[in-house]
Amino acid sequence: MKTLKFTFTLLMITMAATVFAQGGKYETAMQKALASLDSAETSAGFIGTANQFERISAVAAKEWLPAYYAAYSNLLAGLVTADNRQKDQLLDKALLEIGQAETLSPDNSEIWTVKGYVQFMKMSIDPMSRMALMSAANTSLEKAKTLDPANPRPWFVQGQNTFYTPEAFGGGKKAAKTMLENAGAKYAAVKTTAALMPAWGEKRCLTLLSQCK
Repeated sequence: MKTLKFTFTLLMITMAATVFAQGGKYETAMQKALASLDSAETSAGFIGTANQFERISAVAAKEWLPAYYAAYSNLLAGLVTADNRQKDQLLDKALLEIGQAETLSPDNSEIWTVKGYVQFMKMSIDPMSRMALMSAANTSLEKAKTLDPANPRPWFVQGQNTFYTPEAFGGGKKAAKTMLENAGAKYAAVKTTAALMPAWGEKRCLTLLSQCK
């Protein structure tokens, strides 16, 4: 009886996901969540947006974008959170969610970019004890660049990471400039971005680049 009940529940979830996707509700829900992401400014706002994407991901279980944006939203929530303990928790959640996206789309430049971004930010909370994450972040970003050489975001994230890394450790504005210039050129070369696909980073890239001159 329990097996029959489980099978029925699984069937209903599968049917709901199919109807959700075929009825255009997925795109509508994603567009609404992306609008919330664009307008969010506070940790609470980004967490709320992450919750929206998590709900979409639970229904559209075969789509990688909801988990990707949930991770990105929690990353942004962490960036604007002052408390390091809460920041760490948000970044841990982001790592789990980007891992879910990676399972659905393993060789995806966008996913590896966010993974590297989160890894670097976790390292920055306690650099002395987390230097291994610096290497992991660079590995993720290099993989992202290899998977899609035209993608500007891994170059931007790597440049931003370098910008805020002390010169004594190989960072600083001078070291970041070439990376940010490469990112800027790749952003400029993007003609159109497909609906729902990642398009973040250009404005921040240009701001940092202007500070390197």
